[in-house]
Amino acid sequence: MISAAALALTAGIAAANPGLDQLAAQTGVSANDYTPAQLIQLLDAQRENDTDRVRFIKSQAGGAAVSRSDMGAGAVSTDAQLAAAAGVEPGRFTINELQLLIEAKRDNDTQMTNFILSGQNRADGKPANVVTPGQAQLAALLGVDASEYTLAELTKLYADQIDDRS
Repeated sequence: MISAAALALTAGIAAANPGLDQLAAQTGVSANDYTPAQLIQLLDAQRENDTDRVRFIKSQAGGAAVSRSDMGAGAVSTDAQLAAAAGVEPGRFTINELQLLIEAKRDNDTQMTNFILSGQNRADGKPANVVTPGQAQLAALLGVDASEYTLAELTKLYADQIDDRS
């Protein structure tokens, strides 16, 4: 049986994405007004001092672009948006790979573009398990490697650990 503390932890993890909130804080905007792709693009534009791109991305805040709260049935996913921007089919690459691919294409880096498109960047040909800051924190509490577990598995391990203490 799952304890109240474990349920509260699970609800908190599902309700917030600390990685996106941290990214939004770095860019100086609200995470609720932008998609993950927009936040990454905004951070890149700020780092490159591209004021026109920064202004354009900020003009899309909560407007016509899909926001985090709008991502449901019928909405275009971040993966699909990034895949379209990278010129590849959705679901083939991770969000990180798509961002790298977009950047490589923008920089005319054919070596990096081919490296990502070929799948050579993956040890086993499968998308890499991206560890969120929340997963890393939960894994640290449990004393395990976050990259070896999904968020659901980490949450179950935590719930089991809490139940064992009761």
